[in-house]
Amino acid sequence: MTDERYVKLAEKIGMGSSELIPRLFEKLASAEETQVLFALPGDASSVAKARGIDTEASQKMLDALYRKGLIFKKVTPEGTQYRMCRDLMQFHDATILWPEAPRDYLDLWNEFMENEWPAFSELAVKFMPRPVARVIPVSESVDARQQILAFEDVRQIIETETPVAVTNCTCRLTARKCDRPVEICLQVGKAGEYAIDRGSGRKIDKEEALRLLQEAEDAGLVHVTMNRNSGFHFICNCCNDCCMTFPLLIERHLNLCDPSRFAAEIDTEVCEGCGSCVERCYFGALEVDEDAGVCIVDPGVCMGCGLCHSACPTGALRLVQVRDADFIPI
Repeated sequence: MTDERYVKLAEKIGMGSSELIPRLFEKLASAEETQVLFALPGDASSVAKARGIDTEASQKMLDALYRKGLIFKKVTPEGTQYRMCRDLMQFHDATILWPEAPRDYLDLWNEFMENEWPAFSELAVKFMPRPVARVIPVSESVDARQQILAFEDVRQIIETETPVAVTNCTCRLTARKCDRPVEICLQVGKAGEYAIDRGSGRKIDKEEALRLLQEAEDAGLVHVTMNRNSGFHFICNCCNDCCMTFPLLIERHLNLCDPSRFAAEIDTEVCEGCGSCVERCYFGALEVDEDAGVCIVDPGVCMGCGLCHSACPTGALRLVQVRDADFIPI
């Protein structure tokens, strides 16, 4: 039976009814460390006073919990303040990238994603006005006559946001359902600073970041970022096998990720109906019209990622704008 302290920690991130989240906390924090978590927010001195330990011991545990991803820190003029992760997504993203995470811990996360995540997602979408993430199109796939804005150009984000760090993909690290690249997701700005400081990612220059983006596109991965037009934290490169979002979007039609402002368009005069784009598309937006001998696209299903463009041998596919700029939240 799981210790009640770990159930209470799960309750703090809104997951008290989960069977698996308390077990994940139990693998991360010792009984003594749970008392530190319950004493937050605060600094090393206030935690030491609350727990009846010396400040050095308090700081040592805070440092360990920070590296595990259980707590976050903020440097202020009054000293470094710490707080616990506030919700399931912070808990997921941060703790999976704990550099010393053992395989059984990652496997337990995969068990959660398989058994509890779908039902949680179905409930969550009912209360979310918009998904927290959106697709970014492959820049080269957008028709030259269309206007691609800076906040939807993955390479422009890399050029303007610093620092940049590369981390493992949390989804492929836990699920292990495909052979696509694992060290491929990018953290930018404050998230990049966090990954570098904590040791969950390594700092890279813009040239390597752009090379990784190309590697992601070559591997058939879809660029995804925060669903807003500024202040980005991440560029994930997602597959349809391991991703925590795409399988539920595809199979259960859960609105967990917004499309880009674009959708594929096919020049039927050039298309040879080979079906290469159909194989490339995760979302079932393309099919071969056997009678006409060309491919056709359903713009209502297309997520506007542009991967189909890179698969087309004749250049018949381009992305065209189907949504206005204000589709992306401020």
